[in-house]
Amino acid sequence: MEIEVDEHGFPTLNQFSEDGFVDCVLRITNRQDSQDTYNFDLRASYNGLVLGFGVEIIKGIKGGFDEDMNLIQDHVYIKGIKFYRTGPESDNLITVLASLYGFSDVSAKMTSEERFTGIALHQGEIDMISTPIKMKLFGRDRDDDLEESYNESFFNLDLRNGYVFWNEKDQEYRKPLIRGLSAGMA
Repeated sequence: MEIEVDEHGFPTLNQFSEDGFVDCVLRITNRQDSQDTYNFDLRASYNGLVLGFGVEIIKGIKGGFDEDMNLIQDHVYIKGIKFYRTGPESDNLITVLASLYGFSDVSAKMTSEERFTGIALHQGEIDMISTPIKMKLFGRDRDDDLEESYNESFFNLDLRNGYVFWNEKDQEYRKPLIRGLSAGMA
């Protein structure tokens, strides 16, 4: 797969969007591993703007399904993925994403952090360093008002090649996702 990048090596955010879905590609930068987590920044570009945010994801994520495709409850990582604001590029991302989702006149600041529950959409063992993993993220899945705040997306992590593909699951989750990630959208 050929990824279109700008002069800084950042991919064009929505280059793989199709059929009405906004799918995002971001480059992994500044990766620093701790004992328990992978920590990195994600960056992309859109119309000359640098976009991005930080991610902290727990190490040792295991496939979420057994050989019969039953969910393994111990492999559901509640609040195991954190997105966090890294500066103006994070605010740019929220504003651009809201615009791509069809929300008008949105100028939002990214919240300081938002946590997601994650499930690896795999069976068996996963080597997060050498094998791309496909995850489903569940945002605000522990909130009291699930109807207004709950959201889902796909987060495909490729540490070896240095990219994340963050894809929509369903367009109905657009507003709750932007609401959860922004400090200013009602």
